[in-house]
Amino acid sequence: MSELVMPNITRVEARTKPSPELVRRIRDSYQLALQKASLPTDSLLWSSLITGKQSDIHEALMSSDDQAIIDKLSDPQSNNLYYGVDNLAKDVIANFTADSLLKDHVELRSVIDKLVVALGDAPLFNPEGGSRYPYKTRPRPLTVDDVIPIIDTYFGGALNFPNPFPGELGIATSKGVVSYRAVHAIYQAVLARRYSDTNCLEIGGGMGRTAYYGRLLGLHYTIIDLPMTIVGQALFLAAALGEDAIWLLGDTMPRGDRIALLPPSELQTIKHVDVVLNVDSLTEMGSETAIDYVTWVRQACWTFLSINHEANDFTVHSLCRSLAPNSLRSRNPYLLREGYVEEIFSFGPSLPSVHASLVSIQESTSWRITYPLRRLKLSLRQTLD
Repeated sequence: MSELVMPNITRVEARTKPSPELVRRIRDSYQLALQKASLPTDSLLWSSLITGKQSDIHEALMSSDDQAIIDKLSDPQSNNLYYGVDNLAKDVIANFTADSLLKDHVELRSVIDKLVVALGDAPLFNPEGGSRYPYKTRPRPLTVDDVIPIIDTYFGGALNFPNPFPGELGIATSKGVVSYRAVHAIYQAVLARRYSDTNCLEIGGGMGRTAYYGRLLGLHYTIIDLPMTIVGQALFLAAALGEDAIWLLGDTMPRGDRIALLPPSELQTIKHVDVVLNVDSLTEMGSETAIDYVTWVRQACWTFLSINHEANDFTVHSLCRSLAPNSLRSRNPYLLREGYVEEIFSFGPSLPSVHASLVSIQESTSWRITYPLRRLKLSLRQTLD
């Protein structure tokens, strides 16, 4: 990368080495996950990764050579641990050019601007004009330094961009180097927090960035993902939050408030969550696997947030319409990435029965002075909303 000209782009040089104890936990969890359930066979992309791009990491994790694992996990840019979930992967980095980096920088600046619009902290430009745009010209874009304090209001001053691995590219800020995936993760975490009182489960958690920001927002967080992807999530979250902040399959200490990183075999052990989040994942799976997930989701949560493309054989919309015909609450283009749809599905009590209950309470004379009924009325209204 050093020979490429990278204007306005910062390359992370710092390196975080996992402790022997964390390596042991990751290795044991990985081996246990593979013992409990095989990988899905109806997804050609994911089933081919271990036999192809990630075979060296798999072999290290299946061995008793902790030093080999430490070497692999200390420098993800030298392998494909994060291939398919982040740009910090050897085969992705090999295709970087000066032109592609410039394009990536422009896209990163654009998505930062879109983030503050999506959050409602900056007005959406109207090309038709209006008093704010009397000459139909775009206003001066906010600088990154302008945007960071705005985003930080959601985090009470705790916002930062962890950069534990060398090779990550982004824009330098007072809070760390911000990269493309981190911007999306912030929005997704804020969105999940809007629909959750206490807990969120994410199906397919990428590097773990959304879980990181969800934790900063006070969410009790669980990720369900493939064993190899969990390895990367454990590595990132342990570096960003501390090794005690994660809970892996096979860990003996109580979970407590730790972020749980679990393989699909453990999905049925989870009884109920406030919200389930899935981003750029379900439509990349085979249809049988996706149907199994949606079937579980409609039984285990009231709100399902989906941000997915619709370029493959099926869509999240079609799956939910088939399995829960009246579940769709909103559907909009995802503002931060072209070609993706942001959908919200509700699997709570049926709206007619909820509405009838609400009307009954409102027509009574006792709800105004009876605290339990007031609480029930508020709960029913939130469900309707």
